[in-house]
Amino acid sequence: MLPPIFRRYTNELWYIFHAPFFFFVFMVVWMPFRSETDLDMGRSLFMFNVTMMMCIIIVTLLLTRTLRFLLARFLNRNWWQLLAWCVMELTVITFFLALYLYLMDTSVPYSHWLPRCLEYSFLVLVFPYLAVTGVCALVAAYQTPARERDLVRFADASRQVRLVLLKDVILYVKAQENYVRIYYLDSGNVKDYTIRSTMRAITPLMEHYGFFRCHRSYFVNPAHIVALRRDRDDAFSAELDVPGTALPISRRVYQELTQKL
Repeated sequence: MLPPIFRRYTNELWYIFHAPFFFFVFMVVWMPFRSETDLDMGRSLFMFNVTMMMCIIIVTLLLTRTLRFLLARFLNRNWWQLLAWCVMELTVITFFLALYLYLMDTSVPYSHWLPRCLEYSFLVLVFPYLAVTGVCALVAAYQTPARERDLVRFADASRQVRLVLLKDVILYVKAQENYVRIYYLDSGNVKDYTIRSTMRAITPLMEHYGFFRCHRSYFVNPAHIVALRRDRDDAFSAELDVPGTALPISRRVYQELTQKL
């Protein structure tokens, strides 16, 4: 899941201004991909075109990043969503840059400018994108206390957080049709809490915190497993450090769980 820093508009401002500035400096200093000839257009327009392209990138990012911030509830859930948004953003920038260059020189077809602008966006802007994302991730890792990082937030089908627990106190999670029941320790006693959700919905959360799906209906916290059992009927189970608590283990995952332990 994405750290909270990626839900702040100040974080979006880094993309909005850092990426265009990097583009301008990189293009002026290095003049990559035959840009000196292409953007000059035989009329000494290189600096003018680079400046206008930088402005187009700023305006595009201002719109897309503001939209992303407004849709943060739906678009700030995991790294894949962030990656997909960045790819979409660079694609939009590509089309706008190609359109601008075509309007500046209509004697050259739009299809000529499109691959050029693909190079400018995906091979130049990718560097500031990676830099900003990396710095934000490092800041988030540094600022988040260890205890906070170990908090598991269980949300229901409406994406409302219903239960927050430390990872260490969670024993296992059990599926019950359209509900999941979380079993955890509270002052040494086993308690449970039921939320409306599915195993499929909580799988990314469980895998992120290192829980293991030992059975189609169970996620177990490996830290609480004390022994693996195999009975006379060749059925497998995991014995937990709570007396009388054992979970079934699917045959196909038994070996994998053994290796993890």
